[in-house]
Amino acid sequence: MAWTYDAIIGFSNGMLKGVELKKNKFKYTNLLDASLTLNNLSIYDESKTIISSKRKMLIFDLKTKKMSKKYLIRESGNIIGVFKKNNVLIAGVDNGMVVVKPIKQTKIVSEKITTGSHLSCVRQVLTFDKFATGGNENPLKIWDLETGKIEFTAKSPKPDMLQLKLPCYVSDIQFFNNNKVVVSHRHGVVDLHDPLSSQRRPIASCKAENTGFVSLRTMPDYSDYEVIVGTSKGSIFHYDFRGKSTLPVKTFRGCTGSVKSISCVNYLSQMHVMSISLDCHIRLHNFTSGDLTMQDYIVAKPLTLLIKPDEATV
Repeated sequence: MAWTYDAIIGFSNGMLKGVELKKNKFKYTNLLDASLTLNNLSIYDESKTIISSKRKMLIFDLKTKKMSKKYLIRESGNIIGVFKKNNVLIAGVDNGMVVVKPIKQTKIVSEKITTGSHLSCVRQVLTFDKFATGGNENPLKIWDLETGKIEFTAKSPKPDMLQLKLPCYVSDIQFFNNNKVVVSHRHGVVDLHDPLSSQRRPIASCKAENTGFVSLRTMPDYSDYEVIVGTSKGSIFHYDFRGKSTLPVKTFRGCTGSVKSISCVNYLSQMHVMSISLDCHIRLHNFTSGDLTMQDYIVAKPLTLLIKPDEATV
């Protein structure tokens, strides 16, 4: 297996670094030098990753450290998210189009799906041939990949006490093992939805004052009601939707820049929260105590964090 790293960091200038968690330190391996504008990074298989750059999807081989394939998206706009499902690549473009690019011959009917303007996030559903989208005034929608039809659309939140419309700006989407979906917003709200119910509005919500949520992660094989969210002001919050309070259970401190990506990893037989932020640091927090275990300066501004496939929810 070529994926010997615990994580891979993607930088906006196209640089990739493999990260291994050693005792009390991070060990880095340069995988790709700065050569392109990186938008997104996702898993292709156990030896390859998908790099999106503007309107291109590049398959990067971790063993040879070279690009093996290239796919071009003929859409006006930049790719904001990409993932592989069975024998197709699914790419979300910020103009609202989701492009389905077959790797091999498939039964996929739609090659392009219009999901609404100002798209900012596209995610795959864990166990089904479905995907979710959302963006600026573009609420959570769940789509069937084969038919290209909507199966669930979240309702706008109820107006406030002055009957003013509340904003909707989806920044990230994740799924729990029980098929419930959690959505973070750039105005500091994280919502829990149940697509299997008749209710279209959130069944639970948590909020943060004077900040916005930019990254989100559920905890694999841990809980179907708890999430970790990163904010635009450098905070990392742990929320539990089962509680009566909308306040975080705990706060992971230490970041001073926007938390671009977060995930969960095992380190020394304990679950930790790994994060990268625009203060050019990578950090590891103990999930149970909330204490900062390790941090390191990584020179360039990171954009995305990819966890080893057998440790991540992908």
